[in-house]
Amino acid sequence: MPKFDYFNGENFITFDLIEIDDEKREVTVAVSDTGRISVKTFDLLFDGNRRYFEYGYPYTKIYIDEFTEEN
Repeated sequence: MPKFDYFNGENFITFDLIEIDDEKREVTVAVSDTGRISVKTFDLLFDGNRRYFEYGYPYTKIYIDEFTEEN
């Protein structure tokens, strides 16, 4: 499952990519944040040819192409 770690200034937040629905323009991820895991769906946005979603405040761009497969 593709994964991305984001540091918000205090701790790491891990995103596990579950599904990308290009028709609905949505992305579903499992979010691990300070010991809590939740499944969330975000709007799929575009920056040129790059797909991303916005997380938290101040709406940080999380780019789909930066997710990596973990072995």
